[in-house]
Amino acid sequence: MWAIAHPLRLHMLELLADGPSTASRLARRVGESRSVASYHLRRLARAGVIVEATELGTRRERWWRRREPVLLIPSPADPEGRAISARMFAIVFARDEEARRRFTTREVDAAWHEAAYVGSWFVELTPDEASDLGLRFLELVREARLRTDASTETSRALVSISVLPWLE
Repeated sequence: MWAIAHPLRLHMLELLADGPSTASRLARRVGESRSVASYHLRRLARAGVIVEATELGTRRERWWRRREPVLLIPSPADPEGRAISARMFAIVFARDEEARRRFTTREVDAAWHEAAYVGSWFVELTPDEASDLGLRFLELVREARLRTDASTETSRALVSISVLPWLE
């Protein structure tokens, strides 16, 4: 899990959810060099979270795909596992905060301004209920990501929800 507890590797892993890609293509999408992208892809492969898509590759080009279609951040009870989870949560929370900052400080298309949704509720839940709620939400997001009938008017959107205990 330490392999994906890195901002760039986590981002690349998320991009691979859109389908297989090469180091060159991913490098362009994340704003890094091909060699940097290749290094991080090899780290992800060693960790077993991505595999080479040999049916797509050539002698000059290696294609990679995610091993699992969905990435969940684990919360193991052991100290090392919790440290990994804390680092991954921090990466995701920082991205969420950046998206919120950009939305409130930049000019946003009127249609997106009207369509954007933010919600925050206090709900009484057991840990099992919290897990179930998160998995149900994840299935909705997965359906949206994997749809094949997306229109040409779509825009990339960050979908974020947190199901966390309220710590006073």
